[in-house]
Amino acid sequence: MLLNARSLLNKITSLRSLVYMERPTLILVTETWLTIDIPDTKLIIDNYNIHRNDRVDKRGGGCLIYASKSTNSNTFTNLTIDKLPESKWISIHTNENNILVGCIYRAPNSPITTDTVIGEILEVVPKLEFDYKLVCGDFNLPGVNWDTCTGPRTYEVILEAIDVGGWKQCVRLPTRHNNILDLILCHKIEPISIEVRDKLDNSDHNILYCTLPLQLTTKHTPKSSPVYYQYRDYRNADWEFLPTLLRSSDWGEYFTNNNLEVILNTFYKTISSVRDTIAPLKSALKTPTLFIDRKTRIKLRKLKRRFYLYKEFNALHLIHEIFKNFEERHKMKAQVEENKALEGTSKTQELCKILQKRLKKGEENNISHLEHEDIIYDDPQIISELLSEWFSNNTKAHPSPILDITCKNNYKLGEINFNIQNIASAVRTLKANSSCGIDDIPSVIYKNGGTDMIVLLLRIFNISLVTETYPETWKNTYILPKHKGGAKTSACNYRPINITPVISRIMEKVIKDQMSDYFLKHKLINLSQHGFLKKRSCVTCHIDFFNEVTYRRDRRELVIILYFDIRKAFDRVPHSLLVGRLCSLGIRNPLYNWIKSFLYDRNQTTKVGSMTSRPRPISSGVIQGSVLGPLLFIIYINSICECFSIGKPILYADDLKVTYTCTNTDIGPTMNSIHEELAKMDRWCDTWRLEFNVEKCGWLCIGCSNLDLNLAIQGHKIPRLKSVLDLGLKYSHNLSFSEHISNQVSKSRRLIGFLLRNFYRNESRILLYKVCVRPLLDYCSFIFSSTRIEDKLKVEGVQRYFTRKVLGTDNGTNYSTRCEILGLETLWLRRLRLNLLLFYKLLNQIVYTPANYTRPSGNTGYNLRHTKGTVAIEPCKTATRQKFFLIRYAQIWNKLPEKIRLASTLASFEKALNDTLSEFVIDTNGNSHVRVSEIIGPFNV
Repeated sequence: MLLNARSLLNKITSLRSLVYMERPTLILVTETWLTIDIPDTKLIIDNYNIHRNDRVDKRGGGCLIYASKSTNSNTFTNLTIDKLPESKWISIHTNENNILVGCIYRAPNSPITTDTVIGEILEVVPKLEFDYKLVCGDFNLPGVNWDTCTGPRTYEVILEAIDVGGWKQCVRLPTRHNNILDLILCHKIEPISIEVRDKLDNSDHNILYCTLPLQLTTKHTPKSSPVYYQYRDYRNADWEFLPTLLRSSDWGEYFTNNNLEVILNTFYKTISSVRDTIAPLKSALKTPTLFIDRKTRIKLRKLKRRFYLYKEFNALHLIHEIFKNFEERHKMKAQVEENKALEGTSKTQELCKILQKRLKKGEENNISHLEHEDIIYDDPQIISELLSEWFSNNTKAHPSPILDITCKNNYKLGEINFNIQNIASAVRTLKANSSCGIDDIPSVIYKNGGTDMIVLLLRIFNISLVTETYPETWKNTYILPKHKGGAKTSACNYRPINITPVISRIMEKVIKDQMSDYFLKHKLINLSQHGFLKKRSCVTCHIDFFNEVTYRRDRRELVIILYFDIRKAFDRVPHSLLVGRLCSLGIRNPLYNWIKSFLYDRNQTTKVGSMTSRPRPISSGVIQGSVLGPLLFIIYINSICECFSIGKPILYADDLKVTYTCTNTDIGPTMNSIHEELAKMDRWCDTWRLEFNVEKCGWLCIGCSNLDLNLAIQGHKIPRLKSVLDLGLKYSHNLSFSEHISNQVSKSRRLIGFLLRNFYRNESRILLYKVCVRPLLDYCSFIFSSTRIEDKLKVEGVQRYFTRKVLGTDNGTNYSTRCEILGLETLWLRRLRLNLLLFYKLLNQIVYTPANYTRPSGNTGYNLRHTKGTVAIEPCKTATRQKFFLIRYAQIWNKLPEKIRLASTLASFEKALNDTLSEFVIDTNGNSHVRVSEIIGPFNV
């Protein structure tokens, strides 16, 4: 329980009554207004210990913690923590964990020195030797967006410390008027629930109730039996011996029998035997992080006996030293693990595995609690069944209308050409660490099987297609629940990810590539679709969109954008309508019947930790997690684009936005068009059995802040948005990317803080920074031509901070020199390089580009020097259009040396560009102060 008392002594009776009813384990109180002359006897609550810290210099303030006597709680002190007078810290020791709890009061308008101390504490506390840390209190930080951890610049010190320290602020509802002032910061733990309840008497703050997934009270626990787990050591398997084993195995009727079931049974029997030979099943004891061997446990028991029987207090010191040594040993073990990864041939991949393990990414599907009908369950078996029921309900089949779906073209695709080359290519794309399906054959078996494995797969795939049968064995899939945001105790906040057999993914990859080529070649997929297709991506989707918006704004037109979200889009596609759609696009047998077999009569089993639910049928939807599923989905919704004749649709899979443009004088006709096309969308949804999630739909107007439109879809009003998160990019109604940049900077700082705390060698930190942090800052780098200088400085500041921490804060070198020492390039120079590469790809149609994106300069009739390979630059009237990527980089492109512009291949262009940029050096004139040109470059990119 967390409350702001504003004079605890006046409310002690009310608090005692409240505590008697609620019985919380901990009560954290801010603004106690206590003084040294008020004794604890006036504040006693039965069965609670008091830990308090009063303000001594003036009236007000003060912090206090009531801890239940059933907890082993003690006051905790630290040199850094003691710098903040208005805070109180206790440690709680249980049978399983050690927890540090802090209560802080930050007065309104606190000086920068106080914020600096709080920031220092939030960076130091995560490094203390506790399993979990919890910091609560009244921080008085109004105006902060806690979803992105961004706010006014005056709070930057605290917000940066929250990010770097790896804290998570869990309160999302206002606690005083419309502001979130009372905070709960968690480290390595996440509350099960947080409730905001009524105020205590005349206090102006609401009371917070927080439930943690921990047993804080001490109790005797019976001795648990050892837990063993089984695994296969694929890392040390003899892969060179695998092709020999395959060739020497007895394949029986594999090449003589044409029955698919017989062939698959022989394949699995032989491959399983080969797998058991090169990577036999092993057992290992599941140990805690700090495992104590038998010899040391005997020594600890003797020391404990000496203390209790003979009162030898020196035994306590020896016990402490033993555990301290084990902590050091654990740290040394982590360093050895890191060094071993750096010595390997694939050091980056190994370091990423270590990072995921230390971030505990692998435990994401170990869901500890789930709420159902107001009851919270913690049994993994029950949780798996509840999630399985939820996923199954989302895929229930609905009656589908009988549509007259006729083929609209003369094109046909019925055969899939399986050969050694395309199967080998599909195998190469497999990730070595990808999850294996229910058949328990991992991808490394296929990747290391050589040509013989490809030949074996070729026969299975050909027989499967000829018989028009998707094997029954492959229709049983595991489902891993993936959290997609919101409360983790709610089943509706999980997305089902199917783990299909690896062999199925290989076959689907070959089929998907040839189907995709067929649809694109004959222009059967609308050009507005950017998802899951060759040469298209989120970046091309964004460029297409912003090109349209900035072009229209340059012509002084209003731009109205409608955003739509389809509810459970992938899960609710009726199979009968989907196969009808495929037939209308020219898909014929045997491929047509094979896809029907692929979709029908599937079963799914939900897996939570080591527990699995009973199998449930899948009666609708395309398979999330499969290779073929996304392509089938975009084919299914392709006809939605036919609803728009005035609006311009832009899609990425099921993410749909539609732009309408008009002048200030013709809004009326445009509104009529919008209403007509919304009505068409309603009819389309009724026909194709999909519905929109109106809560996630909205509209944005660029060019007029006071425009009020009455828009509705499926009978529900569409709300107006001030900003939107679109495919990982957040922008506002005035095309500002400041919030997006703040979000990315916050994520990057958090990850940098984790790397600095948990990795010990600079080589590891730099490699992980390049792989995990820098991509966050590089995402959609083309937007930086349209951003403010201060936003560019903020992004560059992330790398400046990292280089300073890695080399040491006392290092006197400037930013550019630090980057050179660490083998990094400044982010502005990297953006320049990446964006020029993107511009080259667009110009040469290596990635998808609509007409008139980039045009070579026309022949003017004059023989001008150095004009070969230049592009035409359209005249612009507004700064918004002038700063847009295609215009800004066209200007930079035309200034490149001619030999770079005329490069015939992407590789030759990249090499020439790198050679040119490596010769570019910024002249700082020996100035010791940081200059803007040093941070973001003279091109302002």
